[in-house]
Amino acid sequence: MFPNTGEHMKKFYHLLGMGGTGMSALAHILHERGEIVSGHDLKETPRLNAVGIRSTSEIPHRSTVVYSSAITNDHPHLVSARQRGLPIMHRADLLKRLMDERHALLVTGTHGKTSTSALLSWVLQSAGLDPTYAIGGIVKNLKKNGGLGAGPYFVAEADESDGSFLNYFGKGAIVTNVERDHLDYWKTEANIIEGFKQFIAQVKEPKFLFYCHDDPILRGMSPPGISYGRSGHLCLKRYEQDGTKMHLALSFRGSTYHRVEISLIGEKNALNALAVFGMALQLGIDEAKIRTAFLSYKGVERRLERIGEVESIIFYDDYAHHPTEVCMTLSALKQSYRGRRLMVVFQPHRYTRIQTLDFSHSFDVADLVIITDVYSGGEVPIKGVDGLSFKKSLQGDNAIYFNRKNLFEIFPKMLIPGDLVVFIGAGDICEIGRKLMRMV
Repeated sequence: MFPNTGEHMKKFYHLLGMGGTGMSALAHILHERGEIVSGHDLKETPRLNAVGIRSTSEIPHRSTVVYSSAITNDHPHLVSARQRGLPIMHRADLLKRLMDERHALLVTGTHGKTSTSALLSWVLQSAGLDPTYAIGGIVKNLKKNGGLGAGPYFVAEADESDGSFLNYFGKGAIVTNVERDHLDYWKTEANIIEGFKQFIAQVKEPKFLFYCHDDPILRGMSPPGISYGRSGHLCLKRYEQDGTKMHLALSFRGSTYHRVEISLIGEKNALNALAVFGMALQLGIDEAKIRTAFLSYKGVERRLERIGEVESIIFYDDYAHHPTEVCMTLSALKQSYRGRRLMVVFQPHRYTRIQTLDFSHSFDVADLVIITDVYSGGEVPIKGVDGLSFKKSLQGDNAIYFNRKNLFEIFPKMLIPGDLVVFIGAGDICEIGRKLMRMV
C-alpha cells in the first residue's frame, strides 16, 4: 500500500496509452502525489504535458509500466518492459491500490458512469471534503479527470467493460443500469448480470449502495441497498425541464426536497442527479451545500456538451455509443429545444458493438441522421459490418450514409439557421464535429 505522508521515496511510473481517460486520470493522481510520471500515446496529451508529465517512447529506468486492456499483449513497450525485467501492472490494479488508501465511492453501470461520478466528485469538492477522483471525462468545474485530494473519499468509475470492476471493494457505490454491451468480453447477457451481482456483493456498506430501481435487471436483483428512481427508497417525485436547466422534487428518508435545480438536460441526467443527491445526504452532507454544488455544476466534456453556436445553429457533442444512450441523448435535446430541426452525425463505435446491439430505433426522434464510417477502437474490421450496413439497419427514412470525404463536403451546406446539431460517438467524432462547426 502507498504511504499517506507524501514523504516516501518517489516512484517512477510509465503509462501506456497515457491519453486514454482512465489512464490520464491516474497520471494526474500519481503526479500530484509527487511520483515521477511519464507515458506514451499515439495521440498528443497536452493537458498532461502542461503539468509536467512527460510524453516519451522510451521507458525510463526503474519505472513500473502500467497498461490497460486496450494495450495488446504484444505491444512493443510491454515486450520491452518484460525483457528488461521491469514491474508491470494493469491499470485496474493500480487504481485499486490507490483507492485502498481511502473510502472508495464507486460508480458503475452500462452507461451514465462518467456523468454521475463527475457530479458526485464536484458535490464532495464543493462541500469541502476534497475528494480524490478518477473520472472518464474532463469535469469542467475541476478542469481535469483525475486529482489527488486530502479528504477521506475516493470517487472512481468502476469499469465493467473488461470485468475490472470486480477488483474493487468500495465503501459505497452507485449502479446506474445493466444492459447488453461489451459482449466481446462478457459473451452473454447472463455473464454481464452475474458480473454486476458480484460487484454489488463486494460493496462493504449497503447503506451507501444506491441502485436504479427503474432498471428492470437491477430491480430484479433487489440488492441490499437503497433503490432510486421514479419509484424506490429515493424517489424522483417531479422532473421539469426548463430549457437547459432542470428542476427536481425528490423524497428520501421521510423528507421531501423541492425545486432542486441543476443545469443539465434529459431524464437520464435527472436520475443521475437523484442518485448523487441521495448519496451526499447519506454521507452527511448538508442539504444546502448539495443544492449550492448543483447550482454551480458545469458538466463534463463530451457529455451532452454544448460546444458552440454559429448562424443561430446550436452545436452539441456527446459520447453516447450504446443504443439506449443515443436514444436518451436525442430525446433530451428534442425536449429542451422544441421547434428546432434536430440534425445528428453519428460515428458507430467498434464493429463488435454494432454487430451485436440493436440501434434500429435509437434515432427515431431525429429529423435527419448522418451515419459516417465506423471508428474501430482497435478492432479488426468484420466483413459486412460498416457504416453503410449500419445505416441500412435503421428503421425509418431519416438516415443517410456519408463517408468522411462527403461529410466535410456536403454536411455544412445542409444546415440552416435554427438547426440543432449533435455529433455523437466514442471515437474521434468530437474533433470532426468541431471542424464541421468551423466550416458553417
